[in-house]
Amino acid sequence: MEIVSIATSRKKGTKKTCVQEAELIADHGLSGDAHAGKWHRQVCFLASESIEKARSRGLDVTFGDFAENIATTGIDWKNIPVGTKLRLGDKAVVEITQIGKECKQKCAIFYQAGDCIMPREGVFAKVIEGGIIRCGDKIRFVLPETNLIHWKNKTDVQVNHFLIGEEPLSIRIQGKPYSVVMRTPGDEIAHVAGFCLGEGIIDSPDDFISIGFCDGTDSNVVTVTLTPSRREIVSELLERRGFVSQTSCGLCGKELIEDLYQTIRPLTDDLSIDINKALYCLESLSDHQPIRNATHASHAAAIFSSEFELLSVAEDVGRHNALDKAVGKLFLGKKLSQASLLVLSSRVSFELVQKAAKANIPVLLATSRPTELAVKLASEINMTIACLARDAGLFIYCGGKRLKRDL
Repeated sequence: MEIVSIATSRKKGTKKTCVQEAELIADHGLSGDAHAGKWHRQVCFLASESIEKARSRGLDVTFGDFAENIATTGIDWKNIPVGTKLRLGDKAVVEITQIGKECKQKCAIFYQAGDCIMPREGVFAKVIEGGIIRCGDKIRFVLPETNLIHWKNKTDVQVNHFLIGEEPLSIRIQGKPYSVVMRTPGDEIAHVAGFCLGEGIIDSPDDFISIGFCDGTDSNVVTVTLTPSRREIVSELLERRGFVSQTSCGLCGKELIEDLYQTIRPLTDDLSIDINKALYCLESLSDHQPIRNATHASHAAAIFSSEFELLSVAEDVGRHNALDKAVGKLFLGKKLSQASLLVLSSRVSFELVQKAAKANIPVLLATSRPTELAVKLASEINMTIACLARDAGLFIYCGGKRLKRDL
């Protein structure tokens, strides 16, 4: 991924001029460009591959003709979610704020070709950190880093990890909320199209009148409009909507955590368990997985007391189901208050932290790493999260004070 072209114009409505290098100014945009300023569309990006496609259709166009500031190669911009941060060159950092735009008036390119790619394929960003950029500079994603402890050989070492993103996606059909799913941001339109097909809402792409973001600045909400004939066929399905968990149009991970924080009580600090014994519970989880040992196709959740007594264990093809079953056994037997340690055979998602918190289990160990959102929620509610380290020991993401270790 790299910069192919840089273009600026000193006056709005005039053709942009290509330059070999330029300065990006924090919270402003490209130095000397008329569209820079204190707003959310400080810099505009377009893929050079899109410009090449326009040329292949016979258009006499070059870099800057679509009013883009920066043309790139190797990036499918329309599938980069809002909020993504990228580093341009050595210093400059931008954050994507809008995907596409509505053209208030037709441009010269539209009249020449009967179409303009910018409303569909251009993206806008604000400048987070300034710096000089040049044609040929590499573009890199700026991933969220989390500080944690690597406990190994009776030693704590401070390390950083990149965590996979997790955000809620609200799907609205005919203007009404239909479902909310947790996902890794990216490919939202394709995600919703596949979701609608799987749900039986559509049978063909022709069943859509439109499918797109509710707001150009928010990629966490996708709206679907069906043809009248298709609406009639699936009217009962649309009325069902039995699994909608929210109705707001501006849902984001931060708001989701804040909402849950109001309903989940922070966990107390009165528990301290031996880290070596906790690690043994995690490493020996497969001993309690007869279905996995036979099929290699199930997840498991095991719950232990503060004295490492196995209280409950369950397997299921779904990791959420396994946890629900393990918790449910203790809940129905009125023994859930004894639960202190949860061990999972999977990665740790936001929803698994939520379920563990509802069961008032303060320590969660897993075989795979947590998501960024899972660590954020666990930190807010004072939960301990750790996972197996690749070579030896544990990666402790938050709540390490509950894990007693000889240092």
